[in-house]
Amino acid sequence: MDTLRAVLVPVNAECREIELPIDEDGNCGDALKELLGARVTNVSNKLPDKSLGEAVCVYVNSAGRSACPANRAIWGTKEMTDEGRESPLTGQTVVAGEPADVLYGDIVIVGYDPYEGLECSLTDTECRDVIDLFSGRGGPYSGVSALGLVQSKELDRELKERAEWNNESSQFDEIICYKKDEAALYNQRLEEEYRDTYDDYWQNSYDDTEW
Repeated sequence: MDTLRAVLVPVNAECREIELPIDEDGNCGDALKELLGARVTNVSNKLPDKSLGEAVCVYVNSAGRSACPANRAIWGTKEMTDEGRESPLTGQTVVAGEPADVLYGDIVIVGYDPYEGLECSLTDTECRDVIDLFSGRGGPYSGVSALGLVQSKELDRELKERAEWNNESSQFDEIICYKKDEAALYNQRLEEEYRDTYDDYWQNSYDDTEW
């Protein structure tokens, strides 16, 4: 049986080259399903532009997060930011240098021949580029690390908003207390003025009374 040169990117493990069997029509769909699951999808569009070129296909299990553990992180680039790409992790524009997305489950990368419309073997350069992309910062456990980073930033944001709210509430309470004190002093002055006026009235009335 003929095979294609591909790269397998396992969860929590280093990348390795594999030989991917193809059928009589040159398709590797059955082999991909055997490795990744019954439903497979191409997620090449999730990668930074030109990171692997246009002649590769990046396949993962279609179920993604709902059925597979986090594998590799996709880190944002300036190009992704300039394009205004939205991060599925945050729902906001991708920030260069921060997690842009996470791929779940094992990953298989194969070459692609646009003229034939079929997968093909990776070249030496493509193999090196794939291994570089999914090693180092994008290596094993990078997906888990990226999710942890996003969650910690979200927690920091919530804590900051809560602190700001508590500070505003405290300032509001201080204003209320100040206004209450101010109102009490005002009422006290009115009461004193009224009492003084009342005393003067009765004193004058007493002085003018004829018996």
